Amino acid sequence: MRVLLIAPTFFGYRDLVRDELARLGHEVHSMNDRPSEKIWFKSIAKYGYRYLDRMIARYADQVITEYKNGNYDLVIYMGGMSFCFTREQFQAIRNAGNTPFIAYLWDAFSNCQRFGACSDLFDRVYSFEPQDCKRFNLLLRPLFYSNIYKDIPLEPAQGFEYDACFVGSVHQPSKFYRVSAICDQLEEQGYKVCRYFYMPSYSIELKRKLSDSRYRGCAFQHKVLSPKQVANLYLRSRVVIDSPQRSQLGLTMRTIETLGARRKLITVNTDIQHYDFARYDNILLWQNDTEAIHTFLHKKYNILPQKIYDNYSIEAFVKTLLGEVQEYTGYSYSVKGEVG
Repeated sequence: MRVLLIAPTFFGYRDLVRDELARLGHEVHSMNDRPSEKIWFKSIAKYGYRYLDRMIARYADQVITEYKNGNYDLVIYMGGMSFCFTREQFQAIRNAGNTPFIAYLWDAFSNCQRFGACSDLFDRVYSFEPQDCKRFNLLLRPLFYSNIYKDIPLEPAQGFEYDACFVGSVHQPSKFYRVSAICDQLEEQGYKVCRYFYMPSYSIELKRKLSDSRYRGCAFQHKVLSPKQVANLYLRSRVVIDSPQRSQLGLTMRTIETLGARRKLITVNTDIQHYDFARYDNILLWQNDTEAIHTFLHKKYNILPQKIYDNYSIEAFVKTLLGEVQEYTGYSYSVKGEVG
C-alpha cells in the first residue's frame, strides 16, 4: 500500500509512524502539515493562520500535486492545532482523488479550529481525548510507545540512578507549576529527581522568565531528546513524572512510553483511572501524601498482561489507523481502576 503521511515533525512522532508503516511493508511519503516549521511562522500562526493564508494556499497546491501524482492508496493526517488549511483549501485537496483520508488528533478538539471546520471531510477521525470522542463522535485511540522501550529491563543491573524523572515541555505555565511542585517535594523528602525541562525556543524562555518569577532560576533545555535518549533516562529511573497540558485529559506520549518501558508513573491526570492498565497499582495520583509516596517509590513494579502492552504499541497504533485491527476498547467511561 502507498501511504501519504501528513503531519508535523513534532518530537519525531511522524518519523516513528513512517518507519513502522515501512516495517509493515507499506511505501510511505511524508509531508509537513503546514508550509514551515520555522519559529517566525509559528509565532505569526499563534495570532491566526489568516495572516499566512497566501503562503498556506501555495502549500495546499503542493499537497494537491503530490497527492495527484503519487497514486496513493491512503492518506493519513496526524496533528491537530498545527492543521492550517481552510475548508476550501482542504476540500480542494480531498477532491484531487478518491483515496480514503484518516485523521488522528493528539490535541484537544477545541484547540483545532481549522481542523474542526474540515473534520467531516475525513473518512475516520481518531483522537487521544476521551471526552472529545464522546462529544464529537470520534474514535478513541491513545498514543503509542515505540519499539525501543520493549528492550528496557525491569531494573538496570547497576541499580537505579534516579528515584524519579521528568522529561517534557514546560512552556505552558500550569503544567510547569504542577511538575515543578512534584519534583521539589520529592527532593525535599530526600529523593533524587532528574528534570529535563524543554523549552521550544530561547525567546519563549526569556518571555516566561520576564513575566513569571517562578520560571527564574530554573535550567531549561532547547534540544529535543530522541526516543533512544528518553528510553535511556527511563532505564535509570524508578518512576516517571508526568502532567497533561491545561484542559487536557487525553494521555500524553510520556504516559504511554512509561507503560511500554514498564516503569511506575506519578501523574495529576485523574482520568487515567478509566484505562485498563490503571488497575495494576503502578500509578500514583499526586496528592503530596508523604507516606503514600514512600510506599509507591519502594514497591516493585507489577507486570501487566502482555495483551495490554501490545494494545499500546506503535504496531497496534499504526494498524488501527490502517483499519487492520479492532478499534481500541481499553477505556471505560464509567469503571475506574484502583489507582493510588
